[in-house]
Amino acid sequence: EPIAQANPLKAHDLNLVQALVGFDLKGGVEFTPYSPRLSALATSRTESLTLLDDLVALMVDRMGLCRQAAARNIWQLPPALRPVPVVVLVDELAELYLMADKSEKDEIARTSTALLRVAQLGRAFGIYLFCCGQRIGSDLGPGVTALRAQCSGRICHRVNDPETANMTLGDLDPAALVSARAIAAETPGVAIVASQDGQWYRARSFHVSEQTAEHAARTHAHLTPPWDEITAHLPHAVNA
Repeated sequence: EPIAQANPLKAHDLNLVQALVGFDLKGGVEFTPYSPRLSALATSRTESLTLLDDLVALMVDRMGLCRQAAARNIWQLPPALRPVPVVVLVDELAELYLMADKSEKDEIARTSTALLRVAQLGRAFGIYLFCCGQRIGSDLGPGVTALRAQCSGRICHRVNDPETANMTLGDLDPAALVSARAIAAETPGVAIVASQDGQWYRARSFHVSEQTAEHAARTHAHLTPPWDEITAHLPHAVNA
């Protein structure tokens, strides 16, 4: 399953308390088991749009904070002023763009615009975006293509056809596409990883069981900053 990372985390960011925000368009069945560690969870496109409006407003607010402090990003702010980093996890990205009828067109356009703004500008203001999906192609509209262009980090696991590999790795060395298709079914966790320097690598992740991940979410629930507290100072009505 291709994973696109728009705003890669710096190594030292991982040591900080972070807000995890989930977009789970499978009705919440994927992320709900980890809800103790999530500050916010959207399970429909309508909920996603509301949450994205919050993220855009949060980003704009942090822009003002950095401007007042003459800082280029939140990491240049004094620790006492530095806001909590927000890691945004989007599962089944294509669901945000699929249109059942024309009545959904405006909602999809607003969702696409807000997500693209977060991808383009969020990193400097401590908002990191991870987008996951099975097939994320131009057939979903120009919004997806623009979003993919902002994703400097790419992870592509085993795929069955060249088109799917091309959706994630198409603007890289053609050899990366060949390597992605050559991943054997009996080697789970192996992926082609593209970094910000334009290079690609073959990598393999450690296996973490669902039970272990769910236990970690419960164990570290006390580190979860409430979303209401993070957004308490923001305007109630926001247009992305």
